[in-house]
Amino acid sequence: MDTTNFDDIRNEWIEEGQGHVFNWYENLSNEEKLNFEKDIRKVNVKEVNKDYKNVLQDRDEQKIMKYEHFENVMTLNKIKEEDKKKWENIGYELISKGEVAVLLLAGGQATRLGTTFPKGFYDVGLPSKKSLFQLQAERIYRLQQLVAEKYGDSYDQELKPIQWYIMTSEATHSETIKFFESKNYFGLKKSAFFFFSQSMIPCITPEGKIISESSSKLSLSPNGNGGLFKALSTSGAIDDMRKKGIKYVTQYCVDNILINMADPIFVGYMHDQSADCGAKVVSKSDPKEPVGVMALNGDGKPFVLEYSEIDEQSKFKKDENGQLVFNYAHICINAFSFDFLDRIAKNHLDHLKYHVAFKKIPSADPSSGVRQLPSSPNGWKLEKFIFDVFPYSKKMVCLEIQRSKEFSPLKNCGGMNLPDSPETCLRDISNLHKGFIERAGGKIDSSNSTICEVSPLVSLNGENLNNIVNDKTFILPIEINQNLNN
Repeated sequence: MDTTNFDDIRNEWIEEGQGHVFNWYENLSNEEKLNFEKDIRKVNVKEVNKDYKNVLQDRDEQKIMKYEHFENVMTLNKIKEEDKKKWENIGYELISKGEVAVLLLAGGQATRLGTTFPKGFYDVGLPSKKSLFQLQAERIYRLQQLVAEKYGDSYDQELKPIQWYIMTSEATHSETIKFFESKNYFGLKKSAFFFFSQSMIPCITPEGKIISESSSKLSLSPNGNGGLFKALSTSGAIDDMRKKGIKYVTQYCVDNILINMADPIFVGYMHDQSADCGAKVVSKSDPKEPVGVMALNGDGKPFVLEYSEIDEQSKFKKDENGQLVFNYAHICINAFSFDFLDRIAKNHLDHLKYHVAFKKIPSADPSSGVRQLPSSPNGWKLEKFIFDVFPYSKKMVCLEIQRSKEFSPLKNCGGMNLPDSPETCLRDISNLHKGFIERAGGKIDSSNSTICEVSPLVSLNGENLNNIVNDKTFILPIEINQNLNN
């Protein structure tokens, strides 16, 4: 905890040209002063000013962007079965040695879904009422069972469980930890969890002045998913990975209901290719889909070409096979070697640039200090992006997956016919699970409902279902769980 004298901190802020945030300090109550002091102590004011200058410099130095097609992509449903099996076996072996970890970005609140609790708590309407967190935990649990079945006594999941690193935010940290504690970690070992929080940084005006949200509160926001790398270092997560012998870390976002946890094929593919960085990608649904795509920069390094950066001609450009040249959308499912993460933490944290979003930011009335909502954008939110580490990779590979099997994010509220909503998530996971049943010889009667759930504790990817569903007809809605009484 920072124990620096508060008067000294105040003087530093004044010297750095940010003394205006203290304008109302003398009129605050004792409790308000304590809360204000907490906010102030979270901020390195010199670093904020440095970041602002760097943002201005980056804008001044912007040049015509050069980019080329990223070719190092394998398409999962076109890979030879023997290659797929080889990669899967490599992945299983790495997991059996305790060398694979999972990294979850779970800082988001479900505000767009009409709630204020962490998004991982959300239940999209499955018969079991399981939350996103529970589905993910049970997939890890089942994967460990599959590894144990494959390796027998040589794999001790008590000693070498899949490590789960969970990055929260200030708004979700304590609630997330309490949630997992209250659920007894869904049967996983408590020692396999490492919770840490990303940093908060001040919002600033285009002139570089830190914005006060009210007389007693700074306007602070998370520093973006690219803040992960500094948080891994400062929280001790990197040291924990080193101590536990982690070699590969698979990363995903909390809102993807179809996430394939610690996917052995993906990890095995990376290992087989001696890659230090990997990403799962999907084909664009159409040339104008507003997504960032994989590309090579002018130095031949991998990066994500944002939708706003790609020119109109390149959006529609096709190769000799009629496929879009800039086709592979980045969906924030990545994997990194431990050595890569360690190298980023040691050598490249200061090289990751902030991106600017011009937003409507609640701010204090200049006279009264009362919080007010602006009618137009008034300030900058600075964020770092996770994909900005890609150019530092020595070798990066991508694996194209099918959206219908592995990617269905929860972004928007229900009842409004929006994409990426609870309804679309429920539809997509139901369709996936119906496919599991049908491929195992079962039949589906969807005349009354389309909702279908197969517990991850029963089957992770369709395995183990033949004896349960073969030659049977299931009237939806249905939940196939461990009780098997449905």
